[in-house]
Amino acid sequence: MTALAVLRQHDARYRRQEGSVPSRDHLLICGLAVAESQTQAFANVIEQMAAVLHPFATVIQLSDLALEDLLVNARRAAGAGEIAALLHRCTGVGEVDEVFTVRDWQPCNILALSAYPAAKHVCYGDGVGVYLPRGFMSGKASAWSRVTGLLRRLLASPSALLTHPRIDISYLLLPDAFGRPPGGEVVRTEVAPLKDLFSRLSSLLDSAAMKDLRARTAGRPVWVLMGSNFSEQGMMTPRAELAAYRAWIEGLNPSPDTVLLIKSHPRDRTGKRELLEQNLGGMFSEILSADSVGSPYLPIEAVLLDLMPIVASLRSLTVSTACLATHFVVGSKTHIGFGEELVAKYIAANRRDDRRRHESDLRRLCALEGSES
Repeated sequence: MTALAVLRQHDARYRRQEGSVPSRDHLLICGLAVAESQTQAFANVIEQMAAVLHPFATVIQLSDLALEDLLVNARRAAGAGEIAALLHRCTGVGEVDEVFTVRDWQPCNILALSAYPAAKHVCYGDGVGVYLPRGFMSGKASAWSRVTGLLRRLLASPSALLTHPRIDISYLLLPDAFGRPPGGEVVRTEVAPLKDLFSRLSSLLDSAAMKDLRARTAGRPVWVLMGSNFSEQGMMTPRAELAAYRAWIEGLNPSPDTVLLIKSHPRDRTGKRELLEQNLGGMFSEILSADSVGSPYLPIEAVLLDLMPIVASLRSLTVSTACLATHFVVGSKTHIGFGEELVAKYIAANRRDDRRRHESDLRRLCALEGSES
């Protein structure tokens, strides 16, 4: 979503008229950081979103295994031209004059930026537009840890892969959110294009399920829980994660007539949402699944923007950078969990300081334009 909003803004700056010539934009899907069993479903939803939102010339999926092979072969390459040739064989994409990447320091990003050093390098950031610097995710176990470890070993010796690739322009909603953006020009992005793109995803929602959700939430207070993959990362045990959510939400004192909408995290283990429903039972008049109207991989913002005009009130319960979208794009009252006491009680000892810092940063960012947290 953010990549497409940035592409629009970039095209407007450089006077490229959308639709005046056939699209030469290519989408490369790789490094999704989910379990192998979830990769295809996640990639399929991204393809569906791309088909609705932008006329890409090609959409290519690259598996973690294919990415590993590319990195190993790129390490042996004599220069950027050979890396570009490797990518060409894998993707069918030849000459490239611009490269848009979420970051400048992870495997897929490094590979593309190293292959096309003469192209304009553009960074669009994570979430709704924040740059996560090197080391921000250190210690966070993930499905791409093996690939990242491989890249680190490959970069330890002389190679055509760039250790610190150049970034020419960073388009970010909150440029200094978590640290300095990479070098080059920094352009502040707007919320309106993001909101428009999220709204256009409504065609991917299940119409019957959405109609039922509207009927069950109209005129009622609605809270939406947007959790994270804490136990999957090893930040807490699965049992502690369930207990932390319940303790946090109890402290927010939901009224008895409140409806809770649960949005699964794309990297949650199978069955986690059902356990959350059981664990939070008795606190709400009804607990519903946001996944039923689309997919765990479809942005919840598409659903929330649809519900906002008809519900009595909407509160978003967030524990990650998801709060930035609910606060800045959706405009809902946003709570950021868990708070000092619950962090001390439930987060693993070696991760508590990082978690405290992250929550403090999120509250600071949402407070920039006034927020409830």
